[in-house]
This record gives sequence, structure tokens and C-alpha cells, in this order.
Amino acid sequence: MSTQTGRSRPAAPDNRGQVLVVFAGALVVLLAIAAVVVDVGMVLALRRQEQNAADPAAVAAARYIRPTANATSMRQAACFYARQNGFFQTAANNDDCIPARDAGGASLTVNYPPSSSAGTYQGRPGFVEVVLTRSHKSFFANIVGIGTIPVSSSAVAAYSNGNSNSNSLVALDPGGCSGQSAGVVDGKGTVRIDPVIDPSTGLPFEGGYIQVNGTCGGNAAPDGICGTTGSSALGLNGNNSTVIAPRIFVTGSCVKSNSTTFTSPLVEGAVAIGDPMADLAPPSIAPGTAGAYCGDPTLTPKPEQTTAAGSKGCSFNNNAVLSPGVYYGGWKITGKVTITLKPGIYIIAGGGVSLGSSGEITSVQGASGDPAPVMIFSTDNPTKSCPGGGASECQSAINFTAGSDLLLRALDSGPYRGILIWQDGAASGGTAGPQQAVTLSGQGKVTLSGTVYAPRGEVTVAGGAVGEGYAAIQVIAWRWKITGGGNLLMPYDPRQLYHFDQLGLVR
Repeated sequence: MSTQTGRSRPAAPDNRGQVLVVFAGALVVLLAIAAVVVDVGMVLALRRQEQNAADPAAVAAARYIRPTANATSMRQAACFYARQNGFFQTAANNDDCIPARDAGGASLTVNYPPSSSAGTYQGRPGFVEVVLTRSHKSFFANIVGIGTIPVSSSAVAAYSNGNSNSNSLVALDPGGCSGQSAGVVDGKGTVRIDPVIDPSTGLPFEGGYIQVNGTCGGNAAPDGICGTTGSSALGLNGNNSTVIAPRIFVTGSCVKSNSTTFTSPLVEGAVAIGDPMADLAPPSIAPGTAGAYCGDPTLTPKPEQTTAAGSKGCSFNNNAVLSPGVYYGGWKITGKVTITLKPGIYIIAGGGVSLGSSGEITSVQGASGDPAPVMIFSTDNPTKSCPGGGASECQSAINFTAGSDLLLRALDSGPYRGILIWQDGAASGGTAGPQQAVTLSGQGKVTLSGTVYAPRGEVTVAGGAVGEGYAAIQVIAWRWKITGGGNLLMPYDPRQLYHFDQLGLVR
């Protein structure tokens, strides 16, 4: 009788305790989620509470910007409204808004002009920034060692009662030394910026300053002296030239040639300012806009009309009288012509304004021979793909180089009153500048007035080879260059420039 012996089965693994490990890990995850949900939600609610205090505090502080900025009164006004909204409960008065007077150690900061955290309002007169910060005890985040969470809210308010920006020349480029100064004056003539007299007060308007945001040369200690060696944000490179302005502000440094006469008050290491026109909405191009005619449409034969689909633009080899409208493909000057502009807004949708090898504008003027009130807005053809489209489809340079006279003045009414030329900073991709250039020059008489705005382009203004040029303009650009052999007079007259009509809370 045989006996069959079976093989023994392996013992089952002992899984006891694994559930506890999984539970512990899951508990950590759940606590982390709870910390995010509860603590972040708390932060959002507390920020809203702080914002309700910062907003009226900024509006109240802005009342003391004019007629003369009073920093003490600004802070007192901001403190009053912070106390009204539950901050600084033990403060004795409106001069006493300090952390020791608040249960959460809150701090109140009033910046005039606004700091870099105010975005496009940084460093701009006419605006004040209020910042409230308070630390709050956390809930679940305390488990991972975060006992308090600081919450900060800010607000910017304005009291800019229809005045223009106080600068005549603004270079927005914040970059360092890239082989080119952000602001350049060269040539052999004189550049002179003088404020005109305000007829209501009998005193000169406040302004006419030069502002350069570039940081090149900023490592040296600011001394208020324009040096003669090294790289710089502001380069005065003229040969026997003269630069005269009420005041010059440079974030970096200034360098001039030995032959340049320079006596203007200079502030190096100055606060950079934000783009003062960044929030201005551009003119729209309505869908289906047929386009403008390349000349007077009452003529026979009728001039060609530009279209969004064709985008060929206008080619001028004869004199032309133009009306406001949308010019798809821009203007191409192929002959020696006089361009006469009727009053209104000219939208250059792709192509820009260009001069061929034999092209020359003998004069750009109004119908009466004097400057007509116009605005020239250069952007992309909205029906095309930009960047990447053809030269006539995407934004291109604006080149008004006149063989004789250049006579242009800005719009005198409407929301764009005071703007002469606007090179759209959002066109062709927008943010990675610099973009297309703007050139304004004449060999004879130069008469310009208005604001030239090219936030991602370089603007060149030439006063002519001989004689005098009159340019009552304001240039706000990525970079700017003033050149020419004659005398360029740039009177600062805010009545002829774009007005920043901003009151109350703006950010």
C-alpha cells in the first residue's frame, strides 16, 4: 500500500500594518488639500477685506496730489480710511498708523509717485499708491510650520485733471547696455525744450522733461554730471551741439561728447516710469471696412481703393489729396510728391509709410497749406496673420522724410485729442520689442505738434539740415533719437498733447 506525500504550500505574507501606513500617507495628503482649500480661501477673503480699505484710502490720498503734492496729507488721508475699515484700532490719530497700533501688525505704505509694483503707473506724477499688509494666523498650514500668512493689497488712484504727461521725451526701454542708448541726441544743431507760458497763470507750464528708463551705466554712483566716457542709457553724441531741457531723469547714466554743450539739471539713478498710455484702447477697424481711396474719390478716373483682401496699399508718384479711413497695405512713395491730408484719423493697416529709392515727400500738410489735425495709427491688417505675413499685411515703419516741408499736427477733438502718430505696440506679436520705427524729418520747414506714441518702436526726429524746426511734440517710445543739423525747438505745451483725463481709482 503506497502513500502519496503532497508538497507544502508557502505561507501567506503578513500584511498587518500596511493599512496604517497607507492611511497615514493619505492623511497627510488630505491635510495638505485642507490647508490649500481653507488657508487659500481665507487669504482671498482677507485680501478682499484689505482691498476694501486700500481702495478708498488711495482715492482719499489722491486729493492731496494737487495743487502741490503733500505727502503728509496723503498718508493721513489713507490712515483715516484704513482705521475706518478695522485697521490700526489703537491708533491715537491719523499720524499713528504703525504696526504697533494694529492687532495683526499691519503696515500702511503710501508711495508718491507709485512704486514698481504699480505696473504702468510706476513713477508717474498725478498718481498715488496705497499698500496695506497684515499677517494672519493660518489654520492647517500651521501643521507644516507656516504659522502666519502675510496678505497684501494695493490700490492706485489718480488726480490728473486733464493734464498731459509732464515729459517731452520718454524712452521706455528698461534694458541695460545693448550697444545703443535708449535716448540719443546727435547732429550739429541745438535741441531746446522750453515750457510755454500758461495764459491762465502767467507762469510756464510744469514739464518738458526728458525721461530715460534704461539702466546702462547705472552701476556707478549717481553724481548728476553727464560724463564723457563709457556706455550710457542717455547718449549726447552731437558734434558741437547743445541740449537744453528743464530737467533730465535717467535710470542709468548719461554720457556726452566733449563738444556737446550740456547745462540742464540731471538726475541719474532716477525711478523708471511705466508706460503712461498703456491702458488707452486703440481705434478699432470694423469688420467689412472697405478701405480708403488712394486719392480724392471725386476725381475722374476715381483712384484705386485699398481692400483688406488685396492689401496692396497706395503707391504715389503724383501729388495726392487723402481722406481719413483705413489704408490696407500702407503708403508707398515712389515719386517726388506733395501729400495733403484732410482732418481725421488715418489707419495704416499693414505696410506702413515707405519711400522707394526715388521717392520723396516734398510736403505733408493740410488742405489750406497749414497742418491739418490728424492722427496716423499704424497696425496690422486684422484679416491677415501677423507676424509672418507679407510686408504689406503687417505693421511696418512710418517714414515721413520730407524733401522740403513736414507740416503735421495732432487731432484737436475726440478721445484721441492730442495724438499725432501711434505705432501700435500690440501689433505683430507685441511684447518682444523693439518693433517698427517712426521717422519724422524735413530738409526745409518742420512744424509738428502732438504726441508721438511708439511703445515698442524707435522714434527719430530730425530738425532739418538747415534753419529751424518747430516740434511741439511729446515722444513716448521704446527708444528715441533727436538729430539734425539745424536748430530743433521743442516747446512743451500740454494743450497740444494727449491729455490723461484720469480721476479716482485706476488700479
